[in-house]
Amino acid sequence: MSKNRPFIITFIGIISILAALLSLAAIFPWLMEGLNITVLPLPIFMNNITSVLLSIILLIASYGFLKLKRWGYWLMITYNIFLLAYIFFYNKHLLISMNVIMTIIELIFILPTKKYFYELN
Repeated sequence: MSKNRPFIITFIGIISILAALLSLAAIFPWLMEGLNITVLPLPIFMNNITSVLLSIILLIASYGFLKLKRWGYWLMITYNIFLLAYIFFYNKHLLISMNVIMTIIELIFILPTKKYFYELN
């Protein structure tokens, strides 16, 4: 695979890694208070175990996405669609939240990048 990846793939991959790390850090409020960082609670996750699992899946998907792996592309799309479906079916009061808007925007930018994952394979 080419060493040069488009900026949009790098940007989405890094933002996803940061979101996963922030989601993991938000589980430990004492850590966030010690660093003087205010994090809003994550209402879309049922509990801490689900939050940890989804964060780990997002980290893995982001790694594959940054390495231009096909599975990373499909895992990133699957993760975002799962997140939207979860919000739609279980937390309808969050349909107009920033998380939903960002997930839709991320999907809009991820879908056209498919060609970069199938170029040299």
